[in-house]
Amino acid sequence: MSDVIDQIRDAYDTVPYDSHSFPATSPDHLETVAHLFGLSAPPVATSRVLELGCASGGNILPLALRYPESRVVGIDLSPVQIAAGRKAAAELGLTNIELHQGDLGEIAPTLGVFDYIICHGVYSWVPPEVQEAILRVCRENLASDGVAFISYNCYPGWKAKEVVRDAMILRGRHAESKEQPLAYARGMIDFLSGVTDPNSLMGRIVAEQSGTLKSFHESYLQHEFLELYNSPCYFGAFVAAAETAGLAYLGDAVPSSMFVANFGASVAAPLLKECGDSQIRLEQYLDFVSNRTFRQTLLVHADRAGDISYRLDGERLRAFHVAAFLPPQGDAVLDDAPRPYGPPGSRPLILPQRSLKAAAAALTAAWPGTLDFRSLMAAVEAALPGEMPAEAEAEVTDLIELLVMQDRGKVRLRPVAKPEPAYAVPEAWRRYAACTGKAGMARIANAWHESVVLDVVERCLIVNLDGTQEDEALVERLVESVATGDLSFKIADRTANDPDEIRRCAEEHLDRVIARFPQRFVF
Repeated sequence: MSDVIDQIRDAYDTVPYDSHSFPATSPDHLETVAHLFGLSAPPVATSRVLELGCASGGNILPLALRYPESRVVGIDLSPVQIAAGRKAAAELGLTNIELHQGDLGEIAPTLGVFDYIICHGVYSWVPPEVQEAILRVCRENLASDGVAFISYNCYPGWKAKEVVRDAMILRGRHAESKEQPLAYARGMIDFLSGVTDPNSLMGRIVAEQSGTLKSFHESYLQHEFLELYNSPCYFGAFVAAAETAGLAYLGDAVPSSMFVANFGASVAAPLLKECGDSQIRLEQYLDFVSNRTFRQTLLVHADRAGDISYRLDGERLRAFHVAAFLPPQGDAVLDDAPRPYGPPGSRPLILPQRSLKAAAAALTAAWPGTLDFRSLMAAVEAALPGEMPAEAEAEVTDLIELLVMQDRGKVRLRPVAKPEPAYAVPEAWRRYAACTGKAGMARIANAWHESVVLDVVERCLIVNLDGTQEDEALVERLVESVATGDLSFKIADRTANDPDEIRRCAEEHLDRVIARFPQRFVF
């Protein structure tokens, strides 16, 4: 067993995983999903968070920064990645985070009790003994009202991907250089793409997976397709293992995947008849319908299973702070005729009642910030003076339910404020951007725990985005960055050299940053 652990450690030391924030793992989100299905979870601001397999801390450093009264602990097998994470924590002056190098199988109850346990991208990539240890830690170290997140590759979708993995491993084991195993192994897929019948099962598998091999980060592909372990499982088998460990299934980190109505009447009617009240059985069927390859499962202690309710409740829905971008796809008319709403080019959401159209307008005006239910209803009443229907509250509640079920918006139990027009990035996040920039890729994590990678212009500007700088001063900053060689502007196929051209390019790029500022820099 120790030899296996050593091999896994060496793999991640040699090719460190790209470490950044994952929105579905955010304790804010886990608390929200727990509430959605009838459970309370600890308040996030003062929570204790444990991440198993934290890499260099890219997912939990933003949590420690955002919630200074929380306690955050990360454990990873790779000393190289832990050293990088500790360096970043020190540069940021964080005192509420600990990063430890160690074997997950050796974690004991003495590590402490945690409100939220995160294990993202680990469970499928370790031997069975460590998988059992992960579930044991989620039982022994999880607070009585806590929530655990575990992601893993799943069948049936991974059946086809396993063929590609097996083919790559076959060739990769003969690579002469340890530094280029991925490039060498990919050659097998290039070969198969050229010689297999495109209409055969193998041809279709190779064609489908070739796109994946071209679009994902190399560190992901290295560990996904060439790692010593990659053991997908069926959802039902995972839940059974969790139940054996004393845990219960709460829900998916993407709740919209759980609602059979989203798959159409031809799927919903027979499956509801077939599965009865078994949510687990229903979702296992849905995995076959969607050919699912990856799951993000939330677990709680087994003694809480009886309090979980998958029937959405209006009172719980009205407790949410809601964000949604629902502009009209056509004329904005507050009438009771069905009209399409949603981002341009997206599948429209058909809203029939005037109260829903008024709510959509209010949510869109607040986007990417949130509105609580009382504020949302006040906006509806203001838009419909003297003519708000008696059913408006129930109709808006139904809209929130629809947004949740179809993943058309975002919900939280606490507000997210829309950015002020001063274009201010909090000082802590400006420091975070500088820190990540030194490590190779400047980024921040916004209020939704989304990783926001900064382009070269944003990277040059962010130190000055303190809310006090006028546009002209920001343009000067970009012009200075060109002079120091930190930035250059292209015009057609040449580099801008004329001072007037450089200034004009700087103004245009600043306009682009300002235009997308609210969507990217919401804190």
